[in-house]
Amino acid sequence: MASILRCDHLRKHKAPYAFANQRAELIHVSEELSSLDRHISELNTLRSTLHLRTLQLHNLLSPIYVFPTEILSYIFQLAGGPEIHSRSRFDDYWVCLRRALVLSSVSSHFRHVAFDTPELWDKIPLRLAEGKPIDKIPSLLQHCMIRASNITICVSDEHYKGGRNLDSAIKTLFTCDVVRKVKGFEVWSLTNVPLWLSKFNSTFFPMIETLIMTCPPQQLSAFDIGTLNNLTRLNISCGLLDVPAITVPPSVQYLSIGYVAESVFVPLLYQCPNLVECYAEILNELDGPSFTEPLVLNHLKRLRTNTMNAIAVSSSVQHLQLPSLEFLDLDHFAEYSLDIVSLCCSVSASLTSLTISMPTRLEMLDYDDLYQLFRTTFPKLRVLDFTCIGLAVFLNAIHALSPLDSEFNDPRPLHLPALESITLCSSRLEHEPRSVLDSLKNWWSGAALHLHLELQGVGNSDTSATVWTPALTEEFRLIKGNRHIEMMWDYKKI
Repeated sequence: MASILRCDHLRKHKAPYAFANQRAELIHVSEELSSLDRHISELNTLRSTLHLRTLQLHNLLSPIYVFPTEILSYIFQLAGGPEIHSRSRFDDYWVCLRRALVLSSVSSHFRHVAFDTPELWDKIPLRLAEGKPIDKIPSLLQHCMIRASNITICVSDEHYKGGRNLDSAIKTLFTCDVVRKVKGFEVWSLTNVPLWLSKFNSTFFPMIETLIMTCPPQQLSAFDIGTLNNLTRLNISCGLLDVPAITVPPSVQYLSIGYVAESVFVPLLYQCPNLVECYAEILNELDGPSFTEPLVLNHLKRLRTNTMNAIAVSSSVQHLQLPSLEFLDLDHFAEYSLDIVSLCCSVSASLTSLTISMPTRLEMLDYDDLYQLFRTTFPKLRVLDFTCIGLAVFLNAIHALSPLDSEFNDPRPLHLPALESITLCSSRLEHEPRSVLDSLKNWWSGAALHLHLELQGVGNSDTSATVWTPALTEEFRLIKGNRHIEMMWDYKKI
C-alpha cells in the first residue's frame, strides 16, 4: 500500500510545466516515463501478492467440503465405483447406484455435483421377480435417464417362471423413451432366454452396442440377433451346445462365447469381418468343420480358444488369414491328435504373445513338434508361456528352446529377437530336480532374457524341502550365474 501513497503520478498537477526549450521537455518526459514504468512494475508485484493472499484466505475460510466441481465429480466417480471383489456385475450395479443415491443426499452442493456426474447414473440394475410389483422401477429409470445420456441396464429375471407375465413387464418398462438411451444391456435369465432373444432386434432395442447374456445351458431352436446393427461387443456366457446356428451382425468387434459346438462357431466367424478380440470355449468334434473358403480377419488382435479341427488342420489353416494377430492363447486339450504348429507359424510375423496350455497327460506335442514351433522366426514375439502336465513335455520344451551347438556363443535366440520372457510350467513333479538342472546347463547366456520355471507337485506340499538339498540349490545358483532364471518348485522359490 505504501507504493500507492508514494506514487506521484496519481496526484493531480495544478500548474503546467514550463520548459526553456523542446530538448529540456524531452528529457523531463523521458524521466517521467521511466519513473512511471517503475511504479507500474511495483503495482503489478503488489497486485500479485494481494491476489495470492486472497486465494489463501478464501481456502482457509471456506468449508472443507467445497472442492472445485470437476474434482468433486471425479471423487464421486471413484467413491461410487464397485468393490474390487464382487459376486457379479449385477451386484456391482446395485452397489454403484446405492452409493450414488447416498452421495446425492449429503447436501445441496453434493446433490448438484452428483446429478451433474452422468457416470453415477449410467448403470441401472433391475431385478424382476414374479409377483413383485414393478411400479417403482419406471421412476428409477427416469431418474437415471435424465442424468445420463447413455445407460447400461442389467436385468435379472431368475425368479420369473412365467414368460407371459415377463413379456408384459418388459413392454411396460422399456418404452420408446427408455430404449433410445440403452447402449448396453445385460440379462441374467434361467428359463426366459427365448423371450429375451425375441426382443433383441433393431425395432425393440435399436441403439444397443454391448450385449451380455448369462444363463444355464439352453436348448434353443435359434439364436438370432442379426438386426442389432450397432452391436460391437457380444458376450454369451451360456451353454449353447444344442443351438443349430448363431446369427450376429457384421458390426461385432468383441466376441466372447462359452461352450459352443465347433460346427456353430466356425460359421459364426465368417459373420464377423470386423472382429478385434475373440474368446471362445469350443466343444471339440471329431468330424468338426474346417475353413473351406478364405476367412480374412484383418482387425483381429487377440484370440483365445481351444484347439479344434478348423485351426489344427493344415488344409483348413491355409484359408485363415489373421495379419494383425498379436495375442494367441490356445488350450490344447483334445483327446485326439491335433496340430497347432501350423496355426502358430501362420501368424508368426505379427504375434507378440503366445500362450499354449496342455491340461492333459497325453503327449500331443513331441520334441519334433516343439522344435519346429520354437525354431520358427517370430520377429515381434515378446512373451512365451507354455504349460503342460507331464515332465517329459516340460523338458522337451526346454531342450527345443535351448541353443544349438552353433548358437552356443549367442546370448539369445536370433530367431526370437524381441523375446523378453519365457514361462514354462508343469503340474507334475515326476522326478527329482536333477533332470531339470541338467536341461538348464546349456541355456542362453544373455541376462536380458527372463526364464521363469514353475513346477507344481501333487499331494505332499513340502516336496521342495525334501528334494532340494543344499547341494542342488547351490548347483542351481551356479548354473544361473548372470542369467535371469527364476524357478518355483511346488509354489516355493528356489
